[in-house]
Amino acid sequence: MEEIELLKDFNSRIIEIYKEQNLVSISGKDGKLNLPNGKPLLSWSNSITRHRNCAFETAKTNYQHLIDDLIFISDELVYFTAHLFLYRDYINDPLKDAVTTTDGQVFYPVYTNVAGKRYAMYLNVCYEKVYNYWDRIGDIIASFFPTDFTGNIYFLSVMRSLHETYAGSSDFDWLYDFATTIFTDYNANRIKTVHTISHGTENKWKQLSQVGDEAKTRELSEKIMGYPEEFKKMTDLCIEGVIRTLGFLEFVNKDKGYQCP
Repeated sequence: MEEIELLKDFNSRIIEIYKEQNLVSISGKDGKLNLPNGKPLLSWSNSITRHRNCAFETAKTNYQHLIDDLIFISDELVYFTAHLFLYRDYINDPLKDAVTTTDGQVFYPVYTNVAGKRYAMYLNVCYEKVYNYWDRIGDIIASFFPTDFTGNIYFLSVMRSLHETYAGSSDFDWLYDFATTIFTDYNANRIKTVHTISHGTENKWKQLSQVGDEAKTRELSEKIMGYPEEFKKMTDLCIEGVIRTLGFLEFVNKDKGYQCP
């Protein structure tokens, strides 16, 4: 079989996983960029962002690029999450690989097969994609306040800076609650894997320290096996997040008086 045919077959399997697991990016199931609230992403975002650019003629932001990148990152997260589902059934599980010694002791060893290694690799990528996505959301929101945010912009810091002014707006409150809870936890895991230790290595050595403990082994195995569902939930939150962001920025337009002639 030619390599291109292998790639086509592999891509077909990934698409099947999308359908099996109901994995959807902000592009929508049909790729037509219609959001669950019934609004088309491109025309809705354009109807909002153009007023900001009219208000700041000398400091315009290229929202076509930002929105297009947001779509691409959302597609990436769904794609890599599908890989977690693909490999999960084939990774090593210490509970299944348990061995009993001649004196009756049971050990739960760590073996790493190809599927397990790929699973760990894509897990790290998924954490990165979550951060990338919400980083772009932070950029879009901050751009509506060009004199307030300069230099490096971070989603969480943007939310905290705007909290005193916009608390009470339902869309902002959703974004703020997400930023200070779920996103904060995800980002802590991303920082760890980037700057300290990857999840695959951390989980491996944690199990090596508890090879004789069934309860702790089961707890860790359930955590490892649960990653695909965790990131599936995040793909749904990304869709809700872009809806909340655009809803909030509609409110900002009215609050700030951003209006094209």
